Amino acid sequence: MAEPADPKKADLAKQLEHAQELKREQLEKEKEHRAGRKQETTERGERQHMFAEAELLEQERKRRELKEWQAAEVERKKAVAEMKKKKAEERKFWEDQAANREERMKKRRAYMKQMHEQNARMIGLERRKNAAKKLVDDTREKAEWDALRTRQQAGLWAKQERSRTEQQERRKRADADQEEQRLKETADENARQKKAKLETQEREALSRLDGEMRRLRMEASSLPVGLREVELRKIDSDERREREKIAQDKRLKQTAVDTDTNKHKLEIEALCRRKHDDAVLREREGLRMIEQEEKRRGDQAGKEAILREEDAARRADRIARGEEEIPS
Repeated sequence: MAEPADPKKADLAKQLEHAQELKREQLEKEKEHRAGRKQETTERGERQHMFAEAELLEQERKRRELKEWQAAEVERKKAVAEMKKKKAEERKFWEDQAANREERMKKRRAYMKQMHEQNARMIGLERRKNAAKKLVDDTREKAEWDALRTRQQAGLWAKQERSRTEQQERRKRADADQEEQRLKETADENARQKKAKLETQEREALSRLDGEMRRLRMEASSLPVGLREVELRKIDSDERREREKIAQDKRLKQTAVDTDTNKHKLEIEALCRRKHDDAVLREREGLRMIEQEEKRRGDQAGKEAILREEDAARRADRIARGEEEIPS
C-alpha cells in the first residue's frame, strides 16, 4: 500500500518547476537580445559603409566644382578687364560728346538771352494789355451776373411777399365775410327767439281770455233769457275785439323785431364792408410798396454794376501803363 503524498514536497516541486520555467524564459529573452544586437551591429556597419562612400562622392564633387569655378573665375576676370576697357572708351566718347554739346548750348543760351531781352518788353506790354482786358471782361461779366442774380432774388422776394400779402388780406376779407354771416345768423336767431316768445305770450293771453270768457258766459247763463242773449252777444263781441287786440299786439311787436333785426343786419353789413374794404386797401398798398422795393433793389444792382465796371476800366488803364501790378 502506497504512502500518502507530502504537501510540503508537492509545493517544493511546484516552486522548482516554476523557477525552471522562469529560467528558460530568461534564457530565451537573452538569446533574442543577442540576435537583435547582432542584427543592429550588421546594419550599423552597412550604414557606416554607405556614409563612407557618400563622403568620398561628396569630396569628388567638391574637387570637380572647385576646378570648374577656377576656370570660370579666369574667364570672368578676362571679361571684367574687357568690359573696363570698353567702358573707358565709351566714357571718353561721351565726354567728348558732352563737351561739344555744352559748347553748342552755350552759344544757344547766349542767342536765346539776346532774343529774350529783345522780346521781354513786348511780351510784358502784351501781358499787361491782356491782363487789363481780362480784368475789364471778368469784372463786367461778374458785375452783370451779380446784378442779374440780385434782380432775380428781388423778383423772388417780391413774388413771395406778394403771395404772403395777398393770402393775408384775402384771409382777412374771408374773415370779414364769415363774421358778417355769423353776426347775421346770430341776429336772425335772436329774432326767431323773440318771435317765439311773442307766440308764447300770445297763447298765454288767448288762454287767459278763454278762461275769462268762459267765466262770463257761465255768469250770463244764470240771467233771464232776454238778458242772457244780450249779455252773450256782448261777450262774443268783447271776445272778438280782445282777440283782435292780442293779434294786433303780436303783429306790431313782430314788426318791431323784424325792423330792429334788419337795422342790426344793415349795421353788420356796413361794419364788415369797412373791414373788407380796409383789407383791399391794405393789399393794394402792400403790393405797391413791394413793387417799389423790387424796383429799388433792381436799380441799385444796376448802379453797383456800373460802378464796378468803371472802377475796373480805371484799373485796367493803370495796369496797361505799368502803374499797377498785374492781379494774380
